[in-house]
Amino acid sequence: MSLYSDYSAARTRQIIADIVGVISVIVIVTIAASIAEAIRALAAFGRDLETAGLDFQVGLLDAADALGDVPVIGDGIRAPFDAAAQAGQSVADAGRGQQQLVEFIAVSVGWSVALVPVLLIALIWLVPRVRFAQRSSRMRAMIARGLTVDTLAARALARAPLAQLVAVHPDPAAAWRSQQPEALRDLAALELRRAGIRPSAMSGAAAVQQGD
Repeated sequence: MSLYSDYSAARTRQIIADIVGVISVIVIVTIAASIAEAIRALAAFGRDLETAGLDFQVGLLDAADALGDVPVIGDGIRAPFDAAAQAGQSVADAGRGQQQLVEFIAVSVGWSVALVPVLLIALIWLVPRVRFAQRSSRMRAMIARGLTVDTLAARALARAPLAQLVAVHPDPAAAWRSQQPEALRDLAALELRRAGIRPSAMSGAAAVQQGD
C-alpha cells in the first residue's frame, strides 16, 4: 500500500499530519484516562464507608457471640446486637454502591472525553489518509496492468477542477478528442498527482511491458 505521495511537498504534509494525528490521539487518551482516574478517587469515601460498616458489623457479631454464651439470658441479650449488626451491613452495602456509581461515572466520562475528539480526528485526518493510500495503490496497480495516458486524461477531465484543466489547455476536452500528445500528458499528470504518483511511473510501466 502506498502511504505517501511521490511529491516531496505533499509527502512532507502527509508525514506532518500523521505525526500530529498520532500525538493528538495519544494526548486525548491520556487526558481522558487522567480524568477517569480523578473521578475514581472519589470512590475512596465509599471504600472507607464499606470498611467502617464491615468493621462495625464484625464487632457487633463478635459481641453477640460472646453474650450469647451466657446461660439462660444469652439469646435475649444477643438479639439487639444481631439487629445492630444488620445496620453495619447496610452501611457496607451503601459504600459498595457508591464505589460502583463512581466507577460507572468515571468510565462514562472517560469514554465521552476520548471518543468525540478521536472521531473528529479520524474524520479530518485518518479517513482522507486511508482514501489516499487506497487510491494511490489502486492507481499504481492499474498502471502496472497497462493503464494508458488517454484514460488518465479522460479521468482528469471528469474529476479535476476547471482552473487546473484550463491551465493545461484553453479547451482541454477538444485537446483530448484531437489526441494532442502534450495535452494528454499534462491532463494525465493531473490525475496522477491526485494519487501522489509522478508521471515517470507511466513511462516506467511502459518500459516493463515492452521488455515483457
